[in-house]
Amino acid sequence: MDRWLPVFGHRAAELVVEPGDVRLTDRRERGLHNEFGPHYDEHVLARFIEGFLEPSGILDPGRVPEALRVTDRDVVVNVRRGDYVTNEANWRSYGFDVDDYLRSALARSVDVGGPIRRILVVSDGIDWCEAHLGWLTDFCEVLDFEDTGQPPEVHLAVLAHAPRLVLANSTFSYWGGYLSAWRSSRPEQVVAPWFHVRTARDGAAWQLDPRWSIVKDIPTGWALPS
Repeated sequence: MDRWLPVFGHRAAELVVEPGDVRLTDRRERGLHNEFGPHYDEHVLARFIEGFLEPSGILDPGRVPEALRVTDRDVVVNVRRGDYVTNEANWRSYGFDVDDYLRSALARSVDVGGPIRRILVVSDGIDWCEAHLGWLTDFCEVLDFEDTGQPPEVHLAVLAHAPRLVLANSTFSYWGGYLSAWRSSRPEQVVAPWFHVRTARDGAAWQLDPRWSIVKDIPTGWALPS
């Protein structure tokens, strides 16, 4: 939290409580309240984006370096690595065959948005992506990897300003999808995996905007790679 509060500015402090200010008798509410539909929808998200995120400056176009700016002929692919793969418990909960999913997701992106000129890969494990995802050139004319060491807030801005996205099964990716759909008014151009985590709801993600293009099945059935 300390890492992100300064990024969102002084108003972010209004949304958090210091541990010392929580009394023993204060009511505790369990759960994350992060299910699309019952807890929020595109209208609630729009109010939050316009009333909080935009004024914070996190979405300013100038945050995106020129080399990372994309058009509606390009697709930004977000690949989640980090502790999804370095932590064994997380890997067993969240892992699936990335190649298998990306082939299905990019085919869906072409169906929805037409041929892809450029793919830009944004990831918290970009070295792995560069080593393993060269085959993405099968779907595009130009393949680029964001390997300049930009911080997460810049990566979020890249996703937010991308008209076409392929998401991972992570909250960071989902927020990129919400922001992209809000900016472009083309939610169908956001492609997301049906799968989120094995430990809940038989794997089904509950954070997805139903207007997105959802990849419901992949050949390996969301199983962990052998």
